[in-house]
Amino acid sequence: MSLVSMTPATAGIYNQTVFNEMINEINNVKNEVEFRSLVTKLQAMSAPSFLAFIAFEHTTPTSVECKLYGNPPSAINQLLLSEEIHEYCHNESSPISLSQFGSLYPQQLYLLPVHAGHNEHGAFLLQIQDPHDVEHLCWYWSSIATYLIHAYIKLAKQRLVAITKRERDCLLWASEGKTSWEISQILGVSERTVNFHLSNCIEKTNSSNRLQAIAKCVVTNII
Repeated sequence: MSLVSMTPATAGIYNQTVFNEMINEINNVKNEVEFRSLVTKLQAMSAPSFLAFIAFEHTTPTSVECKLYGNPPSAINQLLLSEEIHEYCHNESSPISLSQFGSLYPQQLYLLPVHAGHNEHGAFLLQIQDPHDVEHLCWYWSSIATYLIHAYIKLAKQRLVAITKRERDCLLWASEGKTSWEISQILGVSERTVNFHLSNCIEKTNSSNRLQAIAKCVVTNII
């Protein structure tokens, strides 16, 4: 059964079969086009409760790229990508009404942060008319959100530069504070070879030095 044909009214929002099929589709996403299409399917399946998914991707320890998937009201697009929203999603896990960020935003729009470990996080934008439904709808969507953000992380890793095993080994030992000479003794290669591999890492990660290359590879789980 396609997600497009599912609705809470016909399938039941707690239906285990519906949930399993949904998770299976999420786990089998192969590229960003499919990911974006999947979010659209989730919207169609759950209308009007699910509106958008926000992904926060750390490109460096201090830089975060925000991407918005779905079709939220255009008037709140900039708010959803704001630093204020990112800070809340980074530090909190409880759902919050967007009206808390400004009286002009509808009370029925809720932000649900989701965390996946190693600083990866995102958020769901939900439309919940009855405040009494917040708890059980957020409980349901938090389970799905965890799978969705893991799928996004998997795709993000595919976009990373191709660091070879030897380059990774050199970078890993450099992150431990080892000099090029020390790394050469550990790996049984020449110091010149170590510097060659580290230079490749710097170039591939578009970094200015090995410290920046290390930082980028740490936040993206390469090392």
